[in-house]
Amino acid sequence: MTRARKLLRLSELASLKADRAKAELAAARTPVDRLSAEIGALRVARLTRAAETPDPIGAAARTAWLRQTDRQLRDLMADLARVRIVMEDKLDAARIEEGRRQVLEKLKNQAS
Repeated sequence: MTRARKLLRLSELASLKADRAKAELAAARTPVDRLSAEIGALRVARLTRAAETPDPIGAAARTAWLRQTDRQLRDLMADLARVRIVMEDKLDAARIEEGRRQVLEKLKNQAS
């Protein structure tokens, strides 16, 4: 097998691996986007409710709702941090695979 043929096969393999890494990154980005949207909506709802004029009759319920919302936000932020870690790992892997693909593509072009 000639050098050019080996580089061609390695380049094809690197392209497949880069595509797979990009697909994994896209799949890992989905929960990040979903949680970010959920956190944003909850923050808007909390700000709207907090800005309302306090009603003495419903003050206890309002306070309980605000506390519950704060707990939900805290939990969602922790979940978001966890899925971002996974996404960052997938992003690093995708960058590495894309770099390999580009290098092998250049080597393949130079060899031919």
